[in-house]
Amino acid sequence: MKNQLFAMLAVATVALTPSLSTAGEADTCKGCHNGSVAPAVDALKAKFKTADDLVAGAKASKNDMMKPMQGNDAKLKAAAAEIYK
Repeated sequence: MKNQLFAMLAVATVALTPSLSTAGEADTCKGCHNGSVAPAVDALKAKFKTADDLVAGAKASKNDMMKPMQGNDAKLKAAAAEIYK
C-alpha cells in the first residue's frame, strides 16, 4: 500500500512539473520573430522606440498571424515590457 502511494505521488509530481515552469511573455513572440518568418526582436526594438510604440505597432499590424495576439492587450504589454527591460 505504501509503495503504491509513493508511486502515485511520483507520477503526479512528474505530470505536474512542466505546468509549474513558465516562459516569459516575449518567448511566445520569438517563435515567429526570429528574422526569417517575421522581423527579429532586435529589428522591432530599432523600429519602435518604446514598449507602448511596439504594442501599438502590433495592434496595427495587418498580418493574419498577428490576429490571435492583437486581442490580448495584457500579453502584448507584458511581452513589450520584457523586450524593453
